[in-house]
Amino acid sequence: MGDLTDLQRRISFIRRERGFTTDPVRMMVLLSEEVGEIAAELKRTWSPNYAAFDPKRLSDELADAFVMLAAIASEFNVDLASAVDSKFVRKDGEREWRSARSLHVTPDATDDTHPDG
Repeated sequence: MGDLTDLQRRISFIRRERGFTTDPVRMMVLLSEEVGEIAAELKRTWSPNYAAFDPKRLSDELADAFVMLAAIASEFNVDLASAVDSKFVRKDGEREWRSARSLHVTPDATDDTHPDG
């Protein structure tokens, strides 16, 4: 699989080929729906009232949400790879993150207990 820019282009092409909506407001509603489906899947990790959590279902919902996010970006000619690099990596990299003051984190380290934002 290619990089994020290529994936975003493929998503845009496939969505147009399938006749999916390109209206940004409708796509935002669909993105919100997909985020709700992610929440529903995550709820299965703790609630005994629902079927057991299945990482494959979560994977599918994350993919659906990503597709909608990429579609919205494409409608406004936003290259997500460039946008993430510019905002998250560079601009946010210049901020002081109080949540990270006591942590020593290497660029490729992962810590699922680290608070974001």
